[in-house]
This record gives sequence, C-alpha cells and structure tokens, in this order.
Amino acid sequence: SLSLRSASFRSPPLPAPPPCPEKEQRMPGAPEKIIDLSDDVDLEKTKIASEKASASEKAAEQEKTNSLVMGFVVVAGFMFFGPALIMTNKTILNSVGFPYPMTMTFYTSLFCTVTMWSIVKLFPNNDKLKLEHADMITRDFYMKNIMPIGFFQGATIVCGMSSYLYLTVSFLQMLKASNPVMIVIFLRLFGIQSPTKQVIGSVCVICLGTALSGYGEINFDMIGVTLMLSAQVAEALRLVMTQKLLQNLKFNVVETLCYITPAATFWVFLAALVTEWPTFKTATLEVVRGNWQIFLVSGMLAVGVNGINSTVIKFTSSLMVKLLSTARAALLVVFNVMLMGESVTAIQGLGYAISLGGFFMYNHYRNKK
Repeated sequence: SLSLRSASFRSPPLPAPPPCPEKEQRMPGAPEKIIDLSDDVDLEKTKIASEKASASEKAAEQEKTNSLVMGFVVVAGFMFFGPALIMTNKTILNSVGFPYPMTMTFYTSLFCTVTMWSIVKLFPNNDKLKLEHADMITRDFYMKNIMPIGFFQGATIVCGMSSYLYLTVSFLQMLKASNPVMIVIFLRLFGIQSPTKQVIGSVCVICLGTALSGYGEINFDMIGVTLMLSAQVAEALRLVMTQKLLQNLKFNVVETLCYITPAATFWVFLAALVTEWPTFKTATLEVVRGNWQIFLVSGMLAVGVNGINSTVIKFTSSLMVKLLSTARAALLVVFNVMLMGESVTAIQGLGYAISLGGFFMYNHYRNKK
C-alpha cells in the first residue's frame, strides 16, 4: 500500500521543450541544412528596380513638362520682345524727338555688348555662359571673318531703323516678307546653293505680293522703301556670309553677343560719328536726359531680342522661328491698324496675303529639300 501511495503522488514528467524555430533538430553526423534566401534577394532587387523605373518615368514626365513650359515662355518672349522693341524705337525716333537712327543703333548694340560681357565675367563657372569657340577666335580670324559679318549686321539694323522715319510699321512688316527673295539671290550669286524650280516659284509669288503691297500703300515714300529694301539686302548678305565665312559654325547666343555684336557696334559707331554726331546740339542731350527711362527700356529690349532669337531655336526649330516671325509681323500689322490708327488698303492687304502665301511655300519647299 505504501508503494501504491508513493506511485500515486509521483509528479508527472515535464513536457519536452518545443523545437527552436531558428535551428532545426538534426541527427548527429548529419550535414547542417543551409537556408536558401535567394528568392527573397531577387524579390528585393525587383522591388528596387521597379522603384527606380517609376522614379525615372516621373523624372522624364517632369522634364517633358518643364520643357513644354519653358518652350511656351520662350515663344511668348519671342512674340513680345521684337514688336516691343520696334514700337519703342519708333516712339524714340518720331515722338520723343531723337531722329538719329545710327546713334540709336550704336547705343543698343553697345548696351548688348557691355551687358553680355559683364555677365560672362561675373559668372565664369557657369557652363551656359562659356565661350565654346574662344580658342579659334584669333585676331586674324576676327578681322577676316567676324568684322564683315558685323558690318552687314550693323547695316541691317541702321537701314531698318531709319525706315521708321518715313513709313508706317504696318507697311514695313509687309516689306519684310520679301526677305527670302534676297536670300535666294545671294545664295545663288555666291555659289552656295542653287534654288529649285519650286523655290523660284515661291519667290516670284512673294515678289508679286510685295509689289501689290507697295502699290496699295497710301503713305508710300521712296526713301523709306529704299532703306527697308537695303536692310533686307544687308540681312541676306549677313546670313550668306555667316554661312560662307564661318562655314556653318554655330555660335550660341552668348558668343553672338560677345563676338559679332561688338563688330557691328564698331561699324555703326563710325557711321554715327561721321553723319549724325556733328549735328548734335545741347537740346539733343536734353532730350536724352529728360527721357532716359525709354532709352533704358530700349537697351533692355535689345538684349532680350538678341537672346530670345537664338534661344527659341533650341526649343523649336529654325523653320518654326521663320513661321513665328511671319506670324509676329502679321500680328503687329493688325495691332497698328486696330489700335494705332494706321491705314491699310484692300489692295495692300491682298498683296500682303499673297506674300505670306509665297513665304509659306518657300519654307515648305526649302524644308522639303
């Protein structure tokens, strides 16, 4: 009975401890099992790659949006600066009482040159302001290649600005549509490019439209027309010589302002020194002093025009720049007729429409070629 009671009061055996989840039991002498984590690593790599792809797509979309916004801003600036400078300079020459187009051209060119060189010197580490072709601009190269281009650039601005003393802004914009005619002629004369039959046909249409525009002009002035056509000839020669002398060397906007604009400034300075400055009087300086604000605006707009004309090509194309220039000229005609009281006859309007049609044909066939 004692043994039975001892057995009845014996404590039950303790339960075995549960196996450790991190380390499985193995038989003595058995090889240790290696846990395969390759699937988890592959999953993590896939996740990281997916996140990188998503971030790359977002960055590309953001870059595209920024490019579109910047393109819109540049085009808007292109449509604004040119007409604003034209109207400002016309006001200075006709209304303010400063009828000196060569001096105005010298001032705006000098303003652009000083402004650009100051910016380049103040920010030497900015990649966008670097002069990429500085090594090849020697004194001999500058005198033989840049100075002739600067001469025609200065002549373009002087003749164009002088024409505002004789003709309305609307008629001058119509005459500018004849620019492709001059370009085709001088490209052929210099042996750079032979026009196709389609291009010649387009040029003939432009000539017809320009002739009708001149025939319908009420305030026709031969001196003004001669000056404007001379500006078109100088512009065409500038483009042709840029292509021939620089061998299609593409100057960015900074290099254009730093190299070509000073050359134009020099030639215009000589012209103004001989023709206009001897006629200056004390009253002339008083006009400048009393209206310095509008002269400052003209200089700032000139910098904007020089910068925007080159910048807009980066966001569009050279063809689009020509089309935008044409649209801008047409809008300027409408603006001056509706708001400034300038008159445009029906024949003049028809001639301008024909010139625009020929201009679009010219660009179509040139681009197709």
